[in-house]
Formats: sequence, structure tokens, C-alpha cells
Amino acid sequence: MGPMELSLYLYPRIYSIHNLDERDGFANENGHLRMPHALRASFSQIEEGGVYVVDNGQICLLWLHAQVSPNLLQDLFGEGFDDLKKLDPFSASLPVLETHLSAQYLETTRGSKALTIQLARQGLDGAEFEFARLLYEDRNNEAQSYVDWLVHVHRHIQLEVGRDRPQFGGKAMAN
Repeated sequence: MGPMELSLYLYPRIYSIHNLDERDGFANENGHLRMPHALRASFSQIEEGGVYVVDNGQICLLWLHAQVSPNLLQDLFGEGFDDLKKLDPFSASLPVLETHLSAQYLETTRGSKALTIQLARQGLDGAEFEFARLLYEDRNNEAQSYVDWLVHVHRHIQLEVGRDRPQFGGKAMAN
């Protein structure tokens, strides 16, 4: 893995899909893709009724809150898909639809990289546990939170750096 891929693997990108700005997912006046702001990997950032993409470079989850809007579901999945239970949990992609949200989603998630998604419907799919596992800033069972892990790594670095320093401790140096 290169540095960018490793960074993404260690701390996934999370985007909310339900409240994208109408310009997100499209090129700006300079031709650069306008991306939505990434969220912190914490359940405190999750809104009721929201839809989120979580991408760590290895997996890409589309997490749907139990109270997601039926209109939003139809914009993403097509006519007739107005309930989470109607969605196929084994679907690996979203249909290409002629909706603004569909176009935004397809461009925003991964650009030119091949996209395989896994649905994680709140209260319905086992993939919801994978979603929770990727929220690194939260404690998840016995695992450390992201902040706890950073403190742990920082302590070990301090110990290693301190071990390599010459210890003077008040001792006089011989000439």
C-alpha cells in the first residue's frame, strides 16, 4: 500500500449522501471534482434518517438509517424502492439513474476507481457491525478508540526516542 491508501485504511472517509450540496460530485469551474466534506469516524456524526458512504480503500459500505426517506431511497435505487426491506442486501452496485443524487453519488464515492459497495441497513444487515467497526473514534466492544490508539502510539514513540537519547542525569562528563 502506498501512503494515501494506508492513510485511508487507517482512517476511512465517511460522507453523508442525504444532505449533499447540489454542486457536490460535479466538476467546479477549474475542472476539479467538488467533494463533500468528510465526516469524523464517530457515531456522534450520524444523523437520524441519514445515508452514509464509508470507504477505507478495501471496502465501501453504504449505510442506511432505519428512518431514511422513501424519496431518497427512490433517488438512489429507482422507482419502487421506497422501503429498506425492498433493497437487495447482496447488491454490489447502485443502478445508474437519471436523478441528480444518483449522478452525485456515483462521482463522489470513488471517481474513476472501480466501485463495489456493500449495503448496511440499520437493524437489518450484519454489515451494520462492519459499519460500527469502521467508526474508529468510538470505542467498539474491547477495541480502543482512534484517539486512544493515537495516544498509545505516541507513548511508544516517546519511549523509543527517550531510549535512544544519551542519559546525562546529573553525571559529570569526563574530559
